[in-house]
Parts: sequence; structure tokens; C-alpha cells
Amino acid sequence: MFDDRYYLEIALEEAEMAFSEGTIPIGAVIVGPAGEIISRGRNRVFTAMDPSCHAEIDVIRSAGNVLLDQEYKNRCTMYTTVEPCPMCSGALILADITRVVWALSDDYLGAMRIMKEGNHFRHKFDKIRITPMPYTDLAIRSQELHRRWDEKRGVRYIVSNILTNNTSREE
Repeated sequence: MFDDRYYLEIALEEAEMAFSEGTIPIGAVIVGPAGEIISRGRNRVFTAMDPSCHAEIDVIRSAGNVLLDQEYKNRCTMYTTVEPCPMCSGALILADITRVVWALSDDYLGAMRIMKEGNHFRHKFDKIRITPMPYTDLAIRSQELHRRWDEKRGVRYIVSNILTNNTSREE
């Protein structure tokens, strides 16, 4: 069976694909109890033009049938490149994910640590074990992707999308 680092590196591959597509560089992987990868996903906010299409949501949607199977319920781990936001943290509860490991903590929109420490749905968040930033080099790699994203802010995709929309309006 592989270790946390292996799965975080796969999530980072997804983040790099998201970056190359011109969207926010976050990737995620859901792993079953035997170490099998159930689904891989990435942020698609700008590529799908869907503000709710975060990497964690993408990977949960892809794994839906498996996550509803009794054999996998409350037995899966999610690996993500950045600490889940409030929306994704709630989705983890609804998907019955029992463990979350992330490469980079997020003091801006990260919510898992806050949810675990606070009194919000305490009985639900107590069921999820978390492992924040177990590898410094992977945290740095994720942070670097975000720095590069902030420099571009999805310019390549957004500009081409605007040009496409303007062209179709002119016809």
C-alpha cells in the first residue's frame, strides 16, 4: 500500500493540469480502504465556468457511486493540495469521507482546521481525521503553483473565452 506522499503527489499532478488549463491549481484524489484510487479531480471553476467546481467537489462527484456503496462508506481518504474551504468541508461530511490529508494549509479560505476546532457541527467534524501539511516540499510545490496562478489569474483561458464570446456576438 502507498503512503500519504504518493497520493498527494497524484493530487499535485491534477493541480498542475488545472493550472495549465487556466484555472485555480488545486487537485484532489479519493482513495479507498485498500489503497485503490477511486477518483481523481481538479479545480474547474474557470474551465467549467462553475464557481462550485472545486477540486474536492469534482472528485466527490466522480466517486459518487462508490462513496454510496456500504463497502466504502466511512472508509475513504481524500488527498488534496490545499486545505478544503467551507463548501468542500461540508461536502466531505456529506460524502462520509473519514480522513483528509492536504499539502498546504490555507489561512485565507481553509476551513477544516476551524471546523475541527470550533463548535460547528461538532458531532460531524469529530468523525473526520485530518493530516495537514505532512511534507514541507509538497506544501512549497503547491504554494508555488498558487503564486504562479496569482501572477496570471487565469489570463490565458479568460482572454481566449472573451475573444470567443465577442467573436460570436459580432457574427
